[in-house]
Amino acid sequence: MRIYTLLILYVCIFCFTVQAQQFARTADRQNSAESSFSADSVQVKWKTETGGKIFSSPIVSDGILYIGSCDSNLYALDKNNGNILWRYKTGGEVRSSVAIDGGIVYFLSGDGVFYALNAKEGILKWQFKTGGEQLYDMWDYFQSSPTVRNETVYFGSGDHHIYALNSQDGSLRWRYKTGGIVHASPALSEDAILVGSFDGYFYCLEENGDLRWKFNTLGEHYFRKGEVQFNATIADSSVYFGARDFNLYALKIKDGSGHWVYHQQGSWVSIPSIARNRLIATMSDSFSILVMGKTYGNIEHSPWVPLNVFSSASLSDSSAYFGAIDGVLYHLNISTGVVTSIFQTDASKKNRINFFNTDGLLRDELLSLYNDDFMQAFLGYYDMGSIFSTVWLDQKSIYFASTDGYIYALE
Repeated sequence: MRIYTLLILYVCIFCFTVQAQQFARTADRQNSAESSFSADSVQVKWKTETGGKIFSSPIVSDGILYIGSCDSNLYALDKNNGNILWRYKTGGEVRSSVAIDGGIVYFLSGDGVFYALNAKEGILKWQFKTGGEQLYDMWDYFQSSPTVRNETVYFGSGDHHIYALNSQDGSLRWRYKTGGIVHASPALSEDAILVGSFDGYFYCLEENGDLRWKFNTLGEHYFRKGEVQFNATIADSSVYFGARDFNLYALKIKDGSGHWVYHQQGSWVSIPSIARNRLIATMSDSFSILVMGKTYGNIEHSPWVPLNVFSSASLSDSSAYFGAIDGVLYHLNISTGVVTSIFQTDASKKNRINFFNTDGLLRDELLSLYNDDFMQAFLGYYDMGSIFSTVWLDQKSIYFASTDGYIYALE
């Protein structure tokens, strides 16, 4: 009996150690983890500067933190002290978050090349050239982040394709062409690959790359295609995703039939996460975060946030952590719907006064300072050390990065 118990324990430990680490933790992108991090008294454990803005999210595996920067490098840092262990130079901005599996780290670069590196040393194992990367517009912040399962790595590309590669040698298993840029990160159900495109369609592919179904978003007056920019999340038999038509969709994975749709006028749904029977959805222009029942899409809480949120909420028990483009990291109590600020970047402390008045609201004269150019004002927000990075929860610490070029560890 004792030998049998030890054998079961060994198998469980072994399975855990070989499980892939990737954006939002798992292949279904639910983004929930066990953590004892407390939002009550937050201190900076360390911060490390890169040479460019950071939109990528950190992934931690075997004591190493991996993250890309707009200085074209992928960084590997000691998670305990922030020391740079190695960096790998690519030919373009790295806005993809990595996936790690079997000692290999996978990511996409703005040079249109998909890389596989030795995770410990940063030595190139293989690379795959796509048809090239491109930005859709100034709000197209991320490149597709890969996910790995069963020796296959999946990702989307600016060349309009969804790719499946052999994770060991980079050979092409299949590719599927959509009608637009694919910067969303694929989410995997038990037997399907689910990902949206800037063509306004959401795709469900079989494991061999054949189309099971595709869903055309409704579209909206200013965003007629209803572009799907961000990744979906999967729970049970449903997939949840937002589009630029101000809708959050819940579809059945089996056939793409509608489960429910939630509409919030004037605001994109950024990225949904799953908290047991709830859906936590970050929002753009409504300056809010939604706590919803995932079965029917009913709103339980919709607390106010001072500015746009484009990252996913990272969840642990009844807590959610997320950053906004005002350079502030926030904590949401999922049960009560109360949002509190727990950390502010130095750039935000210095420059936030240029954007917000003493009441915490955007200045009335803000647009006039940018000659009524809304796009330039949006770029100006970066001066606050905007947090596009999704938080990584890890034991008693959390990790994220900012447009100020720094990677942060808080405890």
